[in-house]
Amino acid sequence: MNSAILVGGGGFQGLPVLRALHSIGWRVVIADSVRESLNRFEADAFCQMPEARHVQAFREALFALVEAHSAAAVFPTTMFDLPLLATLRPDLESRGVRTFASNPELISLLSKKTQSEQAFRDARLPVLPSVAPGNHDFSFPLIGKPSRGWGGTGILRAPSLAAWQEVSKGGASIDHLWQRELTEFFEWSVDFAIRASGECSPMVCRRRLRSTGGFAVVNEVAQGGQVETLALQTATWLAAQGGYGLFNIQFLQEQDGRIWLSDVNPRPGTSSVCALESGVNLVQFLLDESRMPQAPTPGWVVRTLSETFLPRLNRPIKGVVFDLDETLICQKSWMQAKLDLITTPLHREIGSESLARFEMEVMRIIDEGPWNQLIDLALERSGLPATLAGRLIALWRKAHPEQLVIHQDARAFLHVLQDLKIPTALLSDNPAVSQKQKIARLPGDLSFKAVVLTDELSAPKPDTTGFLAAASALSIPPEQLLMVGDSPWRDGLGALHAGYAGALLISRQGSMTNPLRSMFKAVCKDDYNRRIAWVSSLFGAERILNG
Repeated sequence: MNSAILVGGGGFQGLPVLRALHSIGWRVVIADSVRESLNRFEADAFCQMPEARHVQAFREALFALVEAHSAAAVFPTTMFDLPLLATLRPDLESRGVRTFASNPELISLLSKKTQSEQAFRDARLPVLPSVAPGNHDFSFPLIGKPSRGWGGTGILRAPSLAAWQEVSKGGASIDHLWQRELTEFFEWSVDFAIRASGECSPMVCRRRLRSTGGFAVVNEVAQGGQVETLALQTATWLAAQGGYGLFNIQFLQEQDGRIWLSDVNPRPGTSSVCALESGVNLVQFLLDESRMPQAPTPGWVVRTLSETFLPRLNRPIKGVVFDLDETLICQKSWMQAKLDLITTPLHREIGSESLARFEMEVMRIIDEGPWNQLIDLALERSGLPATLAGRLIALWRKAHPEQLVIHQDARAFLHVLQDLKIPTALLSDNPAVSQKQKIARLPGDLSFKAVVLTDELSAPKPDTTGFLAAASALSIPPEQLLMVGDSPWRDGLGALHAGYAGALLISRQGSMTNPLRSMFKAVCKDDYNRRIAWVSSLFGAERILNG
């Protein structure tokens, strides 16, 4: 599995890159100077780094991290780390690590507003004319942007001559670029990427309909028209100046239709996840130069906050027991792979249309159930003879797919446990023959000290027999164990009845189980509810281990 390092990637600016990497199966390591970074709860690994201002310490830590994780790519995510990474890029790339930072000269230019505004004018890009406040009649208000730096901090306003005189008293106004302040306008944000060859990705244009704290929470992805044309012109100019990697630029569109380029950021925007949501993976565009994404799908992207609660257990965890299906592996993908194997011998016997109907019905039952009637019901629905059932069931039982789909968050959690030298066990229901097939296909980096199959014990969950057997195999008392599973009724209750310290219940979209939390909590005693964590991801779940 490929790994990428997101430098300064613990905040909102790193999130778009993280999710884009995960969507194509890459492993993500967050390298951030802030220990309690949000994205450590979505990433495969986290490393606290020195701040970029400590150049030598930062460099040594980054190169050590690259080596430790065999990283194939490095992405800057903030303007604090970008200038230094731009200077380190040649050294990193000489080691085979792709580093998506623009040329240092371009980054330096874009950080100086007066020089960059002049460069944009020279390139015939639409920027608001600068104004000298001392000679201005204040027929319109002025806004002053710091001549150096990024973002919206340090902005001054002068709506009148009196206000300008007050602002200018402290001398701060001297180091600002002054322009006409727009009062009514639409704000456009455009996300794109530039390859090393200078090739530009599709422009993802979005109107910022609602922002809070400078964070766009309601966006409309739209065909940008003139905005898109201007964005492509800007991207082409940036590419010619050594632009490389992810970009976010912003335009202001006045009520009369005039459009002004207001900001150019050579790094991902805080809301550039909108590109991925609209069907454009800008990170994949950079990593796979054989692919060109389609144009974005128009629509609305609404961003809200979500919460995860990890209970503080009454004692430290000394061992972790994992469920297999839908916790560690994708059971539906395994069943789909079996389908591919059993239908191959039937191509000569069954017409292509009939076989296609059968495959469609099998896929439907894999997704919806009932799974214990899969072959019989699929034959009936597709109009094929029931006499095929015996042969297909025999083929199904013998089919042994070569690969499993491992849930990436579970894999990351297991790696953390291995690093912490916390022993793990596997405890699984379902027929032992099929479970042994899956276990045999687990990749080499995932190993367990013990494997307990309840089918061999004739004690399916939530019977405590299997849970106690796992504790015995690990030589750890049940009260020092954590159960990780997907079913509150089988994994949660079984573990707590057996005396486990707690249970982590992973709820995945598209899984074979979809428990109703309110129903379980209504019938489960309060002590159990306090020791069960319901999570949508196992990234960062190690927080629960220390009691």
